[in-house]
Amino acid sequence: MKKIPVIIDCDPGTDDAFAIALAKASGRLDIRALTPVSGNVGLEHTAPNALALNDYLGLGAPVGKGAARPMIKERVINPATHGENGLGEVELPAPRCTFEEDPAWDVIYREAVAQKGELEIAAIGPLTNIAITLLKYPDIKPLIKRITMMGGAWGVGNSTPYAEFNIWIDPHACDVVFKSGIPITMVGLDATRQTFFTAEEMDRLLAPDCAISPLLRGIWEYTRAQKAREGRESGIILHDALAIAALYCPEVIRTEPYFATCEVRGSLTEGQTVVDLPNRWKKEPNVDVAMSADKEKLYALLQEMVAFYQN
Repeated sequence: MKKIPVIIDCDPGTDDAFAIALAKASGRLDIRALTPVSGNVGLEHTAPNALALNDYLGLGAPVGKGAARPMIKERVINPATHGENGLGEVELPAPRCTFEEDPAWDVIYREAVAQKGELEIAAIGPLTNIAITLLKYPDIKPLIKRITMMGGAWGVGNSTPYAEFNIWIDPHACDVVFKSGIPITMVGLDATRQTFFTAEEMDRLLAPDCAISPLLRGIWEYTRAQKAREGRESGIILHDALAIAALYCPEVIRTEPYFATCEVRGSLTEGQTVVDLPNRWKKEPNVDVAMSADKEKLYALLQEMVAFYQN
């Protein structure tokens, strides 16, 4: 079966690490590049993390540094959730590979041209890099087959009452992407929250020893301790892994087409992805919105991932 050529635009990020490991293990994705962006933590961490993950997981992909801040907003980071270094304080070996000379947007454009309309983008961080690419290279639009993004919500947010973190960080970038005309799958909180894995499920998943156990177990133990400090239920949602899984296993989510836009000016709703569920605006759908997710299917794919790294 022909592999899907994909660029993973990311902000590693604990769940990004699981997602990138899953992408490698799937055997279905041809990872053409990693393009880190500032998000969960600053670019000073996400870029080295992407480079280290590229080497640690044996991707052999180009890594092009992306945007160090949002398009217009001031930068906001979230070190409590992901640790000061973004990887739950897991220290990966120093990478032998180096960054591309070209920035992320040039790497994305180069690969889109090379793949002749077959390139897909997995955007699992803020959409800044993607928006800059679209603004610098408007001719790229017909060359991108689909953008699968982890971000947004048609219901309740996690950074504000209605805004999800990746979109709230850079709503102007999301606005550019939603208006691009490129096919989009939005894997938002409404779907990812249905894949909460309990402590028992995570312990069972990560019990077998594998080549990347130090990374996966380290992230899980950091998350477990963080939840305990906050007095929250022990467990984890691997938001980004669901978006990656949807690329090669579409049945892991259920989508419906809707018209969606992003609020960039609201004093109370900035960063909200407004999905016209009742079709009041009577506009052509521009986003395939994940309405639900299959937790058991995602768990099975993660078990396959662990087995892959045992070999």
